[in-house]
Order: sequence, then structure tokens, then C-alpha cells
Amino acid sequence: MPRKNTVQPEPLERFHLPDGTEVDIVDETCWPIGRGQHFARGFQSQIVEPILKTMVDDYLSPNGPKKVGAYLSSATAFAHQVASWGFLGEEGRDDSNVRKQWYVRIKLHFDALINAKNEADKGNTA
Repeated sequence: MPRKNTVQPEPLERFHLPDGTEVDIVDETCWPIGRGQHFARGFQSQIVEPILKTMVDDYLSPNGPKKVGAYLSSATAFAHQVASWGFLGEEGRDDSNVRKQWYVRIKLHFDALINAKNEADKGNTA
């Protein structure tokens, strides 16, 4: 007997870009329901968000990006920095997952934050 279709929660906001791409804005209250999504939500809230908050203090100021720290320059440097912040635990578990997956995902999020800040600054000066 087939399972019932899952009723997905509505996103906070939904809009379309000029090229027709649909964009959904979600947070922890309306995260999609599906296989493995509770693990993805846990990773987002327990790993990605705390690391991004720490990085924002290091790399961004009210005037734009700071020219400091080079731990985003490579995945290995990033893994060492994350270990020093204590995200890998006291035993310093294997950092291959940090280098191969965390770094890519967090760098993508952080680059989006920097681009948004630059675009907002352009809009304020124009």
C-alpha cells in the first residue's frame, strides 16, 4: 500500500527571480519534511550557524569585509581553525569531513553574506 503524500509546510516567503527561478525562504519553523531532513536541519543549526556567527565577527565589520585571517583560503586551514574553536570535540576527530563538506558549504554561505553586504553598500551609496 503506498504511503500518503507528505504535506510540506509553507515557506516564510516565496518569490520569482527575473529569469523565472522560484525562491523559497525557510527557517527552522518551516523546514521541508523528507528523508534525512532532520539531520540536515541539525547540521544547519548546530554546525553551520555557530561557525558563520564566529566568522562574521572575524571577517565583517559595519564598513564591509575586513582584511584579516586567512583560514578561508584553504580547506585545511579552515579545518585547523574549526578544531581550535572546539567544533571537533576535545579528541579532535577526523577532519576530512570538515575539509570536504563543511568548508564548501560554509564558504558558499559566507560568500553569499559578503555579496549581500556589498550589494547593500552599493544601494546605500547610490
